[in-house]
Amino acid sequence: MSVTAFSVAAYGVDDLTIGFDMTGSRSLRRLNEMAGLESRRGKMLGGRASWGAFAHLFGRSVSFWRSETRRLYVQAKLAPEGELCSPIELRLAVERLLERMAIVGVVSYEPAWVTRLDVAVDAHCRPEVGKLLLDALEGCRPPNGWRTRSVGVPRSTVYFAARASEDVKARAYCRNLKLKVGEPFGLIRLEAEQRYEPKECMLETVLDPVFPSVIWKSRYGGLSSSVTRLGREVQVGEIAERVSTGELTYAQGERLSMFLDLERLGLAASYYPKSVGAARRREAAKLGYAANESPLAVDVDLDDLLRPYVQTVEEFGTVSVRSQDGTGEGQSRASGTASPGPMTTSELDGSARRGQEVLEGGFPGL
Repeated sequence: MSVTAFSVAAYGVDDLTIGFDMTGSRSLRRLNEMAGLESRRGKMLGGRASWGAFAHLFGRSVSFWRSETRRLYVQAKLAPEGELCSPIELRLAVERLLERMAIVGVVSYEPAWVTRLDVAVDAHCRPEVGKLLLDALEGCRPPNGWRTRSVGVPRSTVYFAARASEDVKARAYCRNLKLKVGEPFGLIRLEAEQRYEPKECMLETVLDPVFPSVIWKSRYGGLSSSVTRLGREVQVGEIAERVSTGELTYAQGERLSMFLDLERLGLAASYYPKSVGAARRREAAKLGYAANESPLAVDVDLDDLLRPYVQTVEEFGTVSVRSQDGTGEGQSRASGTASPGPMTTSELDGSARRGQEVLEGGFPGL
C-alpha cells in the first residue's frame, strides 16, 4: 500500500501533567484557602462561573492541590482545543502556564517534574484504510510483552496495555468518531502515553524537543504484522471512493454493491425479477464491473501503513536536533522565533505581585 494513503495533519503533545513541590513556598496558604472541589486526586482548584458550570483556575488546564503532601499537579492542555502542541513550542507553552500560575500567586521554587506525557500523531486517510490500520494494530505484537485490546463495533479504538495490568501504554483511535465530525475512520490518531512516579522525570528533560519523539517511537516505531483485506472489502472501498468523487451517485453505489454480492453468491437470479436482474447486470457492465468478478484479497504490511506517521516523527526529530546544534537553537519551525529560557525567580515574583489584588478578591476566574 502506498504511503500516500495517509496524510499527516499534526504531531505533538496532547497532555502533560506537571507536579510542583510547594514546600517552602509563600503560596501554601493561598492554595489551602482557594476555592475548589474535593476529589480523590485532591482539591480541584476553581469555582462556579456565572453560567453555572465549573471553571478551572487555569482555564483548560486542570489543577489538583494535595495539602497533605504539599504538592500541586496541573494537567496542562498547552494547545487550543482540538490541536496538539508542537514539541518545539512546548517550552514556550509551559512558560506561559507558569506565568499564569504566578499571576494568581501560585509559585514553586523547586524543580518541577512530569507524571504523564501523551504524544500523538494525527493523519487523514480514506475510511477503509483507516479501519485497516486499526485492524492491523489490534493483531500486532506490541513491545515489552504488552498486549492489545480493542473496543467498538466495528473496531474504533485499539489499546496497548501492560502485560499484567490495565495500564494503558498507547491508544489508536478515530478522531472523527470521537468528535462526531467528518467521515468515520477518516482521521486516525496514534497516541503514546507515558507515566512516571513523582520526581522520576523532571520537566526540563521533557522540554527537549526530541524527547516526545522518543516516547512515541518506543510504541509504534518497531511494529510489524500483516493484515488481509478481503476481496469484497477491496471492491466496496473502490465503489465508495467513486461515490465520494461524484463518479457514481450513492444510489448507484448501493445498487451496484448489493448486486455484485448477490451475483458472487449465486443468489441474484432468485433475488431479482428477471427484468430487474438484467437491468442490474447491464448497469454493472456499463460501470466497468463484470457480474462474475471476484476481486483478489490484498495482504498489507503494518509497517507500510505506519510509515507516514513514523517518517513525520523522525523528520521532526532531525530538524529539532539540527536547530539545537546550529545558530537557531530552540527555534520554532512554525513561527521562527526563539523559545525563551526558564523564567527567573524575580520574574515569577513580579507576576505574583501583579496578581495579588486579583487573588485577594477571591477566585479570579482565569
